Amino acid sequence: MQQPVSRWRRWARRVTLAILCLAASLGLWRLALNGFVAGQITDIREKSYPVTLAELNRWYPRVAPVENGAVLFDRAFASLPRQSARADKLHGETVFESSRPGLSAELTAQTTADSLDGNDDVLALLHQASNTPRCRFPIDLRTLSIMPYPHLGNLIRSAHLLETDAANHTVCSDPQPAVASVQSLFALSHSLAKEPLVRSHLARLECQQIAVNSLQNLLNSASLTDKQLDALGDALQKAEDQRGLARAFIGQRCIGIYGFDMMQDTLDLTALPVARSYPLGQRFLINLGVFFGSPGYLYDLCGLLRWDELNYLHFMDRCIQTAQMAFPERIDATQALRQTLERETELHALSRAWLRGMNGPRVILKDAALAARLREARLAIAVERYRLAYNQLPRTLGELESSGIGMAPADPFNGRPLRYTRLSNGYVVHSVCQNNTSANDGDGLRDAVFIVER
Repeated sequence: MQQPVSRWRRWARRVTLAILCLAASLGLWRLALNGFVAGQITDIREKSYPVTLAELNRWYPRVAPVENGAVLFDRAFASLPRQSARADKLHGETVFESSRPGLSAELTAQTTADSLDGNDDVLALLHQASNTPRCRFPIDLRTLSIMPYPHLGNLIRSAHLLETDAANHTVCSDPQPAVASVQSLFALSHSLAKEPLVRSHLARLECQQIAVNSLQNLLNSASLTDKQLDALGDALQKAEDQRGLARAFIGQRCIGIYGFDMMQDTLDLTALPVARSYPLGQRFLINLGVFFGSPGYLYDLCGLLRWDELNYLHFMDRCIQTAQMAFPERIDATQALRQTLERETELHALSRAWLRGMNGPRVILKDAALAARLREARLAIAVERYRLAYNQLPRTLGELESSGIGMAPADPFNGRPLRYTRLSNGYVVHSVCQNNTSANDGDGLRDAVFIVER
């Protein structure tokens, strides 16, 4: 009778030992992951980057009210019309009726004038706010908002209003008001330069896209003076901020860390307020049922939540490093980053969903495409200065460079000079990004061509 009992005891000891070994291994695994995550957080702080939402709020520089352009912007936003321009959507870009071929100048002027009717005060405030060098919108980054910040939508609406104003003045004998509106468009986008959010950076890119389209429309319609071309060239030079994208990713990383901290607090069984009025034994059974009934608790117990957070931090660190690279190395690194994102395992459930939702590689490529557009516009300004000086267009970029007026900026996508093609009645400046299939996946980059037919 003792032999079966001894056998049962041996198996009981083995099972107990296996459970203890598994618990010890799991404890060491969790301890190691906690150490790795803490090390990543320490490295971030050593670089003087924010980690918490409170630190992120302090990292967004404050501006004294007397110097803050946001005060004027808020006054303009309060008077914005419900629809600032009559626009159609074509290939993901806004195309105003004034830019449609076949419309007469009189009809174009009437269309834009109708859109601007009663908005003189708003435009005056937008011009005044755009001339303010510093801006911080009144948002509190200490509290995470899943809803879009209202000032971003208002800025885009304001950009459309300024675009309409520029289109209205391009048909006038004096193009200076159109030049001023284009300058204000670029300054409008610059108001978001310090805002450390990906959504803010994307809104800034949209405002800059509108500004470049307005500039292209202006150069197709009017001959500008050297002073006006220099002013537009300065606005373009200031618009290309290489640090803005990295700043946005740094802010996004803080939001991700906050999300993981919230998950950690939610899945902490020691703080679970379930049935606190019950006796200890019953409370233990209730919490045990909640634990085994929720995959989230098992996910945390096995250390997968911390592993997920570590994966998120590593990927965001790569996004920030990629955004800080010079062109065209940034493009090559982005392709590797995209492949890594596509290979994300489902074990990284949270980080996989958050990273794919943000789609850092796509944001980097959109930023690069906008940089190409800005550089195309800078080259077009140089061509217009050559036209003004010699009363003709340069046949090649070599003629432009030998004149001393300017050199072709480098194409962000291959590091070579942007391409210039002389037409019978104008010219085309373009980047190779419209031929880059990986950069064109749903981003509308095939239209990154600057055409002047005049």
